[in-house]
Amino acid sequence: MLKKLLIAAVSFAVLLMVALAFITARYIDHAEILRAKSERDHLRAVRDSIAAVVAVKDSIQKELELQVTGLQTEANILRQEVDSLENLRRREQLKVRLLRKKEDLQDKFMQTFPEIAYSDWGVTEVYNEAEQISIQYLMVPLWFAETFIIDHQNSLSYQKQKDKLLLVDSLQTAIVQVKDSLRILEMEKGLAYKKGYDEAYAKYEDINKRYIKLLQKPPQVKIGFPGWGTVLGATAAGVVVGTQLQWK
Repeated sequence: MLKKLLIAAVSFAVLLMVALAFITARYIDHAEILRAKSERDHLRAVRDSIAAVVAVKDSIQKELELQVTGLQTEANILRQEVDSLENLRRREQLKVRLLRKKEDLQDKFMQTFPEIAYSDWGVTEVYNEAEQISIQYLMVPLWFAETFIIDHQNSLSYQKQKDKLLLVDSLQTAIVQVKDSLRILEMEKGLAYKKGYDEAYAKYEDINKRYIKLLQKPPQVKIGFPGWGTVLGATAAGVVVGTQLQWK
């Protein structure tokens, strides 16, 4: 009787150890599952946060691109106006060159310098004995000459300013083109990073899903003949212990 009880006790102890190992394994699996899911949720949150920031920046970038387009359009309109003014200047200059009547030239002079309209000025002829020809001369007050001097100085200065502004405009246009190239490269680089990140995250999601699925599988505890080897061994040990106790 004692031998049977010992065999049963040893068998029960072995089964208890197997059950304990099963429970412990399941507990460890649950902890690892929670860790893997927590890591996955964290990375999802990071991905969503990055996507939100990128969306905001894309929206701002589109607004800035619209502003740039508007400014470029305005700049092109101003350049066209500058070209129109230059063409108008040349036409007006040609009109002056084509004046042939003295009266027309006098009228144009008064239109150009209305401040002398009420001053003592006129046209006179001076005979050149060497060439034996009479040449018409404009008579104006002496101090009116400062107007011609200032206008001439301004004309030279404005021409230099115009040349410098045209150079600045050319440089600005080149800068805009370089910035556009850099912006395109930056966008392409960002898209490449995004593509790589998305691919890496997709692979991580797949691996994480498989890993969690693997952890959720119960341990493979077989109850067939191979599993009974441990029980039979324990039973044999119980028999030996029972036999030794009986002999004693």
